[in-house]
Amino acid sequence: MKKISFLMVAIFLMNYLLGQENGIVSYTVTHNWIKKYAACDYISKTERERLSYVWGNNSDNEWKMKAELKFNANEYKYEYKEDKDSEKWRSDDYVIYRNREEGETFDVLTLLNKDYVIKDSIICQNWRIKNDMKEVAGRICMNASYYDSLKGKEIIAWFALDLPVSIGPNMYCGLPGMILEVTEANGAVVYTATNVLLLDEKVEMTKPIVKKKRKIIDYQEYNNILSKYIGECKKMQRPYFWEIPF
Repeated sequence: MKKISFLMVAIFLMNYLLGQENGIVSYTVTHNWIKKYAACDYISKTERERLSYVWGNNSDNEWKMKAELKFNANEYKYEYKEDKDSEKWRSDDYVIYRNREEGETFDVLTLLNKDYVIKDSIICQNWRIKNDMKEVAGRICMNASYYDSLKGKEIIAWFALDLPVSIGPNMYCGLPGMILEVTEANGAVVYTATNVLLLDEKVEMTKPIVKKKRKIIDYQEYNNILSKYIGECKKMQRPYFWEIPF
């Protein structure tokens, strides 16, 4: 165990000195509706089985989206890329923007049909690093886990040992390497890197431009909105993920 930990630290430090801090990572994000319903364990078993049966006989039980993570030494931006060949999804404003130099977020998103900007200090998940290894997008990765108590789901992340940049897709961050894959609730949602492009020149990006009507909130207000709505959904025995992110 000590040897593995020492090896991880050695690899991390070596690549930190040699690694590049500019690039673009492409992700495929897969949503599985059957597994999403299964993850809502507060809904009765009968209703979950009914919903699983309905979606199990539906050709649209899985839904894939494309996303992109751009980063440089000071900032990074994660956003979805609209698929012009698909009519299943129309992109709404959802941009995760972080300034690592200043340690601040400027995340643009919609909750319950209302537009918000989360402006706060960067807060990452409290991960537990494990020892399993696998390859993702041509990179050797190690796994880590985190339990989201608000939404009641287990999250497994795989981070690249040779990319010592502590960022990842969506709001995930805080591991000693770039997160290239995330599995939520046994596959209800899976983020998978399909390509990692490292660049010598700086990747330029702009802070999201938002409409005046967007309300600026911090993470405490954001979590309060989620908690209140999820509580209402539990009382009514209905899935929460139609109006807020899963």
